[in-house]
Amino acid sequence: MSLILVVEDDDAIRGNIVRLLNLEGFETASAADGLAGLAQARRRAPDLIISDVNMPGMDGFALLAAVRGDAALATIPFLLLTALDDRASMRRGMTTGADDYLSKPFTRNELLESVNALLRKSARVETRIATGLAALEARLRNAFADHIGGEKNDAFTVEAPADDAARQVLEATVLVSTIHNFTSLAEKLDAGEVSELLTEYSGRSCQPVLTNGGRHLKFVGDGLMAVFADTLSESPLSASRRAVSAGLAMALAAHEFRAWLVQRFPGRGLPDFAVGVGLHCGPITLCRMGTADSHDMLPVGDTVSLAARLEAVTRERGWTVLTSEAVLAGAGPGIQTGTRDALAVPGKQLTLDVVEITGLQTQLDDKIHGMASLTERAAEVSAAVRTNSDITARAVKDALQAKLAALKDLRFEAGTEPVRLKGYRITRKIGSGGMTEVYLAERESDGLPIVLKVLDSSGKEASEHLVRFIQEYALLSQIKHPHVITIHDQGFSDDHAYIAMEYFERGDLRAELDSGMTRERALAVAGQLAMALAAIHGQGIVHRDIKPENVMLRSDGSVALADFGIAKSMLQAESLGLTQTRHGDVVGTPYYMSPEQVSGKAVTVQSDLYSLGVMFFEMLAGRRPFVGDSLESLLAKHLHAATPPLPAAHADLQDLVNQLMAKEAAQRYPTANALLADLARHS
Repeated sequence: MSLILVVEDDDAIRGNIVRLLNLEGFETASAADGLAGLAQARRRAPDLIISDVNMPGMDGFALLAAVRGDAALATIPFLLLTALDDRASMRRGMTTGADDYLSKPFTRNELLESVNALLRKSARVETRIATGLAALEARLRNAFADHIGGEKNDAFTVEAPADDAARQVLEATVLVSTIHNFTSLAEKLDAGEVSELLTEYSGRSCQPVLTNGGRHLKFVGDGLMAVFADTLSESPLSASRRAVSAGLAMALAAHEFRAWLVQRFPGRGLPDFAVGVGLHCGPITLCRMGTADSHDMLPVGDTVSLAARLEAVTRERGWTVLTSEAVLAGAGPGIQTGTRDALAVPGKQLTLDVVEITGLQTQLDDKIHGMASLTERAAEVSAAVRTNSDITARAVKDALQAKLAALKDLRFEAGTEPVRLKGYRITRKIGSGGMTEVYLAERESDGLPIVLKVLDSSGKEASEHLVRFIQEYALLSQIKHPHVITIHDQGFSDDHAYIAMEYFERGDLRAELDSGMTRERALAVAGQLAMALAAIHGQGIVHRDIKPENVMLRSDGSVALADFGIAKSMLQAESLGLTQTRHGDVVGTPYYMSPEQVSGKAVTVQSDLYSLGVMFFEMLAGRRPFVGDSLESLLAKHLHAATPPLPAAHADLQDLVNQLMAKEAAQRYPTANALLADLARHS
């Protein structure tokens, strides 16, 4: 029985549609607005969504965008209802991804015809994809069973070792490729057209794989996997080099395939076609499929899994061809590269160094052994990779935009499935302020609790906030230290940005400080913060807002310095535009602000040490050193008043605090390490 979700704010209309569908034997769920409808869909994915356009809060267009941006819901047929009978509204709905459109008032027959047609189309596409690809795989293998030169090719036949006729282990480079937006393409085509598309593209993508000596081709859904091994080819070129060549040639084939799609399906509004290629090398196991006399060998093992993971990353990051450093090392000279990154592999204690491949400068041996066409079309290959990456990046950004836009007003009701965002399960909202919403989430790979800060940067005054958001990630990504908050990830769309960071269930230091701290605890916290400052100052970064609210408590009692939103890179600020403040601006929190910050002078590492001195005084004395009846009087004390005396029990620390809070920066500790040495003498 098909489940149909009806989202309509008019109670009478919603009730009538539900009753009509129930009478026809459909199971139904309903919601009165887009947010409730989205929550219903995530709780249990329906087979069809019927939604009004004009609704309070999240309207039908926003609901449609959120559904299409959610990988778990993106393929659900979507029928829009509206009283608006104009082409602009209709085009907006269809370009957003609606499958059909009914104008109110509509008849019972019109609604049922549309519902049944959409359900039949969805079933045909799913059935065709599931069953047709098996026949397609056999057909393609037969088509390419003959060698490119006309001789019989035993590429898919591997002699198994005598001691185990069912499996063989060898070193190889594995290539995995998929169509990035295949679901969106399939939604706009009928079953026969989907099969035609897959057959045409698969033939084009197989050609460069086989030309470069790829073997054991496997087709899984819209994806292709192939093995490149020195033992499976007579070519003197390394397996890694041939695999890189094949990946780049596949990008060129995809580029040319876009023209075929436009010509074959004109005016159909198909999304831009893009592919991703992941390459990794290492040991694989070839397992025989079927009967004992079968020559069908399936590659399995971690190398295959990691190649598939790299392909998935191309989809997430907007890249086209991505390899591990091991593949790049084995590919030889002339490989043109783009971005490099370190990739944490979910479920494994493993970090993989990865490289984006953008082109290949071929040599004489390459031209002799099958890469002549790649040489002749080197400029086209580079352009194809760029275009494919641009298409993927736009798709990633649009999906992220829809997800983040829908996130703000979600209610996170008990018993509902958590919202998923790029490897995180978002469970609840824990705070908000201004343009920023803060959520508690778990990392799906290991269950680690994290905090997601989401910024709505769509307003007129959002540019400075966005720059500070970027700045915080750019600065913290340079620092790995136990007493500095860990930033895991960052992402941007046109109107939103997010940062995934370490979660501190005990909150900040303020509550502990207000309840009173022992001398030993104050010394321990000051020492840990001094170590944090030594780390950030060593990277040329001044925090500029040291205060208890920016010192976070871990469950083991250790502290970490957080909130680098107004931090400044002394080394890179001007060249990278990492700070929006100018000489003369006053930044920081008044109770902890250094004299040079009060007067708008340039900040230095000694500015952070002054603020730490104010905090250290407060930890020991149980009160702030300076208070005032007005902001002006408070700031004047930072500029001119002597440091008050500590309680008698801590008199031996007075000189240390005095040096931290000296009015002239040159009279303070020269470095955080110098402070650490002095703290050690009092511990």
